[in-house]
Amino acid sequence: MPGTYSNILQNNSYTLPQQQTKQNLSEALLVWLGRLHLYLKYGAKGEQELQRRYEGQHRNAGLVLLFDLFMALALVVVVAVLAGALYLVLS
Repeated sequence: MPGTYSNILQNNSYTLPQQQTKQNLSEALLVWLGRLHLYLKYGAKGEQELQRRYEGQHRNAGLVLLFDLFMALALVVVVAVLAGALYLVLS
């Protein structure tokens, strides 16, 4: 039977309403970040870059911006740790 509970679990084709809401929220957030990324980085040429670089998906552009933010945050943390270690060694 195609609609049985075990088939649904095996195919992962059904998501609980709470999971679906979380997915919709994360998808909306990524799309918003993607639009923001295109606007900040490319301005008026954002839609052309969307088609050329991000396969026409705002979500992909949002992921790029999110990874860029995480890399910048990681760099700040590394520099802060190195500065703290240097301060402790030299003082």
